[in-house]
Amino acid sequence: MLWVEKYRPSKLEDVVASDKIIEKIKKWAETWKEHRKPLLLAGPPGTGKTSTALALAKSYEWSTVELNASDQRSWQIINRIVGEGAFSETISDEGEFLSSSQGRKKVIILDEVDNIHKKEDSGGEIALLRIIKKRPPQPLILIANDLYALSRDLRNACEIVNYRRLDYRSIVKVLLRICKEEGIRADKSVLTIIAKNSGGDLRGAINDLQAIAEGKDSISEEDVAVSTRTQETDIFKILQKIFKSDDPEVYNLSMLLNESPEDIIWWVSENLPLEYSGEDLLRSTLILSRADMFLGRVRRRQYYRLWKYSGYLMTTGIQQAKREKKAGFTRYKRPMIWQKLLQTRKKREKVRKILSKIGKNSHLSSKKAYNEMFFLIKLLLSVLDVERASKICAFYEFDEEDVEFLTGDEERALAISKYIEEHNLIKVDESFLSGFEDAVEDGTGLGFGSSEDVKRESETEKGDEDKEDVKRIKSKGKRRDLTLDHFFG
Repeated sequence: MLWVEKYRPSKLEDVVASDKIIEKIKKWAETWKEHRKPLLLAGPPGTGKTSTALALAKSYEWSTVELNASDQRSWQIINRIVGEGAFSETISDEGEFLSSSQGRKKVIILDEVDNIHKKEDSGGEIALLRIIKKRPPQPLILIANDLYALSRDLRNACEIVNYRRLDYRSIVKVLLRICKEEGIRADKSVLTIIAKNSGGDLRGAINDLQAIAEGKDSISEEDVAVSTRTQETDIFKILQKIFKSDDPEVYNLSMLLNESPEDIIWWVSENLPLEYSGEDLLRSTLILSRADMFLGRVRRRQYYRLWKYSGYLMTTGIQQAKREKKAGFTRYKRPMIWQKLLQTRKKREKVRKILSKIGKNSHLSSKKAYNEMFFLIKLLLSVLDVERASKICAFYEFDEEDVEFLTGDEERALAISKYIEEHNLIKVDESFLSGFEDAVEDGTGLGFGSSEDVKRESETEKGDEDKEDVKRIKSKGKRRDLTLDHFFG
């Protein structure tokens, strides 16, 4: 069994974090009924975010529902697991019903929420925001490595707790406790080396200790690899070293990043004008263009050995291009091009989803649906009154998100969605109705037997009741018969 799981904190007080963080989390949990805001735990990997969430649940005797990074978190998955879980009651492991009105809760933990914008997660963040806005009766805990990879709307909707990389002395204390529990003799200096090499990653330090101590009853400095642990280095720290220092190790440190050279060059390019100006900006831009040329050759010819030259130019080359360092703090920005590409990708995926609905209900290919129907429907939903627009939406099975995308008006989308719900507008299969009406005429197909049987039954009181039932079903079907003729006639 992995030691990171074996020695995971069982209560909130055992979590390695500052008293300020623990108190803030306790206050959030104890005042949940008043605010019903999700808790967002943000910070680098290995700082105890997931352990905090699980320890919190155990401390308050809440059951847990976890959705981790291996799950495909589309809007359907978010709605089904997170949505249903957040609005339903709790069943204990023993099958006992636990009412939320009695203070028994079920916390839903969504890990790596900053990766929810991937292609398979299309619409996942929007679905999550809709759930949050409904103020669910069950608590939500979101976990993210990069806080600013989330949208501003999602950040504003949450109670945020920021985690920092742990001090090595705090990590040493945990390692000492594990060694004592496992019966391993280890000098404090040995554990200090492991802690410092972890770079503030407690999970990484525990894994390193287990790898070194496996099958041994004592460990020494000779057993410890003295090289720096290959960890995910913070891109913002690398940018600081490029723009504000002369550290000769900047290229080697950039190789520890969980980023490809194609990603790093966007970071440098986006923030270059914030640090350099005049001739420094000109020289560094020329150097960056050379780095981009090498990347272009890698893409065209698959000569990945050229990555080294490109990486050296965009780090050490840019660093040496400046004549003087710019003093003061600079807030570095994420590459805007990524946000634009993400927005256009989401737009294309949304258009494809709408075209599939138009094509299915109008019996058209996606291409014909786009050329012949898409812009007409978009115009009609924007200019027609709510009643007729609602009938169009019901016919094509558009949800509120689809209508908001087509009209660009959140209030109108809400009004249309509300009208559909209040008037119970649904699309009815016309082929089914035609057969249904034939069955009504002669009394067959509805469980009444042959036409002769129906005639005999009609003379009795039961036959009269059956006729009334047929009339009600028939009239109900007609009321819901939403066809193209219904709103274009």
